[in-house]
Amino acid sequence: MIDVQRYGGYRGYLAHLRACAMYSFGVYPGRNAVDWSSVNRLVFICKGNICRSPYADARARLFGVRAASFGLNASPGSRADPLAVRNAGLRGVDLAAHRSAILDRAPVAQGDLLIVFEPAQLREVYIRVGRAAQVALLGIWTPPYRPHVQDPYGRTDRYFQQCFAVIDANVAELARRMRAPGRGIVDTDQTGDACDANLRHPPERAR
Repeated sequence: MIDVQRYGGYRGYLAHLRACAMYSFGVYPGRNAVDWSSVNRLVFICKGNICRSPYADARARLFGVRAASFGLNASPGSRADPLAVRNAGLRGVDLAAHRSAILDRAPVAQGDLLIVFEPAQLREVYIRVGRAAQVALLGIWTPPYRPHVQDPYGRTDRYFQQCFAVIDANVAELARRMRAPGRGIVDTDQTGDACDANLRHPPERAR
């Protein structure tokens, strides 16, 4: 049986399966949609800017690349979630000084690559900043692909660690691309990518 807690619970697992199917059919922008020669900064965007995006932002900075983070529905000035702070600390990332900011007030620049954690957030970002922006999913940069990264807010330490591990792996690849000489990076189409779907067995409902 599938351990749905790896995906943030039963709903997170179902969202993951749906996102994997849509991604494999090319519904969402893939890795080959990014013009790396024009990217100057990684901007991570989640819901509240208190768990996923501040962690990704801080990790990217530790890799030596320019980064920022915002929330779609953030309460400006809020601290990072205490569980996020604790679990980030276990991975060598300090979120104690983080204060949340909302995307609507963000100084988004032309050279920004906007990175979201869930497919539904793609549309929301396009509505707010326009279709000219470069927007990508966080979980598609290194296999096994996770086009939907469930929000860890209110969940267990175990899932925080799983979520942050996915973020670490993908941010490492994003940072590598930011540092690539000339950034003339061409990816193959994402159809057929190895999504972390676990389709062979039905999951046990979370208890």
